Amino acid sequence: MFSRFVITALAVTPLLAQAPPEFRQPRELSPGVFEIGAVRLDKNANTVKFPARVNMDDGLLEYLMVSPQGPVHESLLVSEVPPQEVHMAMLLLGAKGMTKPQTGAGSGRIDQASLAKAPKLTGDRILITVTWKDKAGKEQTVPIERWLVRKIFTPRKPEKSVPAEDGPWLYTGSYFYENRFVAQIEGAFGSLVTYPGALINNPRAGSTDDHIWFVNKKAAPPVATPVEFTIKLEPAEKPAK
Repeated sequence: MFSRFVITALAVTPLLAQAPPEFRQPRELSPGVFEIGAVRLDKNANTVKFPARVNMDDGLLEYLMVSPQGPVHESLLVSEVPPQEVHMAMLLLGAKGMTKPQTGAGSGRIDQASLAKAPKLTGDRILITVTWKDKAGKEQTVPIERWLVRKIFTPRKPEKSVPAEDGPWLYTGSYFYENRFVAQIEGAFGSLVTYPGALINNPRAGSTDDHIWFVNKKAAPPVATPVEFTIKLEPAEKPAK
């Protein structure tokens, strides 16, 4: 298992070469289980886990999760883990990210103009869950989409909120611009509306509208609640015959 891990690591040497000096190398904890800073990679379970916390329990969202230096005023979660370390773990797990290289610097802004020009993104299917302790101290785990609702606005009718659809997310993996990793620069872990600079994107209907995603107030725990964020890489789909 370790030899296969080393071979995979050699394939992502360019990312290591472009990373800043404080980038931490993977450390083996047990067969198939590795640690990169606060990120834990389990090749046996096909998962990457790291700590985060609830940043918003009400309001309009554009991001699933950002770093403290990112756009926290519109993000469900926040994590102090470097996005580049999450990306390294995902590459070592076997994720490919976008198949079409992106160019140009990320603007850090999501608006109707940028969404109108947003490319159709490709990537790996992933499942995302969050684990936390409720008020009674009992551990709970749910798919992250349970904390989201999508609002439907119809002329001359009251707005309606519907739960976000259960199912996979898209690991797009961000990209490099002038030898700098865009997700790291902008603190963008995951976006609810199409944004190539984020590690994770939302493949659901409504991903090109930045006015419809909101916190599910009935489900999300209070602000500052610590959570464990888990990404599970799904097997690649077989080509249709």
